[in-house]
Formats: sequence, C-alpha cells, structure tokens
Amino acid sequence: MPSGTFRYLHELRVLSLARNRITELVPRLFLMLGKLHQLDLSGNRLMELNPEVFKDVQELRVFRCRGCGLSNINTLIYRLLPDLLYLDLGDNEFKYVTSDEFRYLRNLQLLMLDGNQLSVVLERTFGNNGASGGQIDLQTLSLARNRLAKVTATAFANLTTLQELDLSYNKLDRLETATFIPLTESLRRLKLSGNSVPLSEVKYVLQVIQKLRDLSLADMGITNLPLGLFVYHEHLRYLNLSGNNIAHFPAQILSPVQKLQEIDLSRNRFRGLDERLILRLDAIKTIHLQGNPWICDLCHMAYMLNYMNKTTVGVAMRELTCASPYTLEGRLLGSLSRSSLSWCTSSDGGLGYMESGGGIVSTNFLAEHSRLGLLAAGAALLLVLLTGAALLAGIAYSRHHAAHYYTHEEQRGPEHEAIFENPAAILDENGDIKYKIVPLDITKPPPRKKKVSISTIDGITKDTELHSLTNGT
Repeated sequence: MPSGTFRYLHELRVLSLARNRITELVPRLFLMLGKLHQLDLSGNRLMELNPEVFKDVQELRVFRCRGCGLSNINTLIYRLLPDLLYLDLGDNEFKYVTSDEFRYLRNLQLLMLDGNQLSVVLERTFGNNGASGGQIDLQTLSLARNRLAKVTATAFANLTTLQELDLSYNKLDRLETATFIPLTESLRRLKLSGNSVPLSEVKYVLQVIQKLRDLSLADMGITNLPLGLFVYHEHLRYLNLSGNNIAHFPAQILSPVQKLQEIDLSRNRFRGLDERLILRLDAIKTIHLQGNPWICDLCHMAYMLNYMNKTTVGVAMRELTCASPYTLEGRLLGSLSRSSLSWCTSSDGGLGYMESGGGIVSTNFLAEHSRLGLLAAGAALLLVLLTGAALLAGIAYSRHHAAHYYTHEEQRGPEHEAIFENPAAILDENGDIKYKIVPLDITKPPPRKKKVSISTIDGITKDTELHSLTNGT
C-alpha cells in the first residue's frame, strides 16, 4: 500500500487492515489520519514495525497487532502513542519484555501479551513508580499461553487498579503470595488454569485477594478440593473447575459462595451426583456438567432421576449422556427411567459424601433401596448355594447306601429274610436277642474271593465261574 492511501478520509476513526498479506508498512501510510482512534493490523506477517508509520496517528487509542510475527517493538512507537488505552500484541514471538518496556504508556488500561514465548515476568515490568510514569491505570493484563515458569514477587508492584489477571496455561509450578499483595483491593478476575500450581499455594493466594468475582482453576489436575478453599470469597460469581480429575464434590465447599451464578464442572470424573450437591447446584443459574463419565445405573443415577424434572439443575442434567454401561452408552439422561437402569455396574461403589463427626469424608454412597437390594440378592444367592450343597450331599449319600445294599445282597440267606417276616425269631424266651458262636476252623484256607473281569461278550462265555451267577451278569 503506497503512502497517503487514506489521505482523503480526514474524519476516519476506525481502520482495520487485519488478515491480509501485508508484509511492510511504508512511511506516511496513514497520512492525514490525525483523528484515527482504532487501528487493527492483526494477521499480517509484518515481522517488525517502523516508527515512521505512526507519526500521523498519534491520537490512537486502540492498537491491535495480534499474530504479526513480532519478536520486539521499538519503544519509540510507544512514545509516539502516549494516549493508547488498549494494546493487543498477542500470538506473537516475544521472548522477553524489559522492565521499562511500557513506561511511556501512562494511560494504558488493557495489555494483551498472551500466546507469546515469555519465560519470566521481571520486577516492576507492569508497574513502574509514578515519578517515571508506569501503568498505574492498567486494569486488564493477559499473560496466558506463554512459557512462564516464574513471576517475581514485585512483578505487579503499583498495579493497584488491576482488575483482571490471566496467567493461565503457562509452566508455573508455584506462586508467591507476596506477588498478589498489590492486587488485594482491586483484583476481580483471576485465571490460573492450565498450570501445575499446588492447590495449597492457590489457597494462600486466595486468602490475600478476597474480592474476586471470577476464578478459573481449570485443567490443573485437581482431584480433591479442601472445604475452606472459598471461605473468604463471598463475592464470587463465576467458578471454573473444568478439565480436572474431580469425582466427589462435597456441597459444603460452595456454602461460603452464596452469590455464585455460574459454575463449570465439565470434563471431570463425575459418575453421579448426590442429593445435597444437586440441591446446592439448583441455586446456581448456570451449570456446566457435560463431558463427565456418567454411569447410568441405580447406584449413580437414583438421585439425579428423582430431581430431573423438579429442579433447575435438572434441565442441565437432561442433556447429559451416559458413558456406561455399554447398553446405555450415548443415551440422554432425560430419556431414562428407573426401570431402564440396572444395579451397580461399576466397582467404585457409588457416589457422594457423608458427614462423619465434625468433618466430611468420602464414602461409597449408594441409594438405600439399592443397598437393601444388594443385600437381599446376596442372601438369596447364599441360600441357593446352601440348598444345592444339601441336595448334592443327599444324592451322594443315597448312592452310597444303595451301593452298599446291593454289594452285600448275596450274603442274605433265608435266615435273614425271616427277620422281616417274623421279628420274634431272633428273640429267646427271655426276650433277648439270640446269637450263636461259630467256631473258627483255622485248618481250612480262607475262601477265595470271586474275581469278575468283563471285557467282551466272548470273554464272558469263556469264563466258567461267571456261568454260575444267578443274575446272568
């Protein structure tokens, strides 16, 4: 584009050249645009900015150059644009920012440096003292999606008007409480999502900044939330806990934040919701619950089905989908009925929290009727096993008795049979059982036991001993 391209547009206030293929801005391109207030150059691979270009637009209030391939900016540009209120340099390639980088932008209110390659925020980078200027009026600062591993204790010194701070998706693994002391009275929105900061350190930071309205703690690997995490945040309106590993959420955690209007619990590990949490969520205007592995059985869905059509949160629950069991995968919770659900299909035992003494402990919480049903089913199974064992024992005894009877059948003579016809035959004159002693003749060899070996029909006919058997076998 040649110099003076817009020289006849004396009253132009807003100019966007975004998402073109401009690689160079020639000097005096904005000739005669002295009233221009907003300029957007985003999406052009400019690589660098020439200060001469900005001599004609010194009343600029909003400047956007997002995704322009910039690795640095000549600070003379900032000196030419002292009235800037909004500066967006996001998605560029800044690797560092000097501590006096923005000292000439005394009126700056919003600074976007997200999506760069910054690794550290130096002392007083955004809050020089009043004598040498500085961003004492800065209200919004975004450092998201950089490579920040450290934020120094005095990085935000003198930023007493900062209302929104975004440190999300960096490489922070710790936070210094002293860093946030200058922001105690002003900060309203804090985003720490996507960092590996321990929740214990987050808790200390939250004790310093007690006037928050928005808090984002998404994608931080959180599994459990301490009950006192939000005890000082009665003004909280929005809470983002999405993308964590939370499976149990005691309703008492939300007791201090009675003014909460929106909560995001999506993409966690919830399998079901207990009654107390459902009733607490019902007082919140907007709830996000999608992306959780909901288990659609009576152990996890009992309370949710009960409140599906009775509460405001029920509307959000109706649009959720089952993750298991396989037969219900993908089904909307709103299409389920109690009769379509089976017993527990997961080994986690259920959901929820129960009170124990003065604290809250995680339990394998089942609906009472489910618990009774499981006990009844177990008792029935045990009864069936015992009955089967008794039947098997009876059959085994009966077969043994029958075998014993038939094995000794040939030893019964007429004398034995007479006992059944005339029981008095075995009694003497005094009514005692008669018996006789047969002397043992040791001169005779013991009778040879009969051996029967049957293999084929021919073998039977050749064995002479077998021909004497009365039963023909």
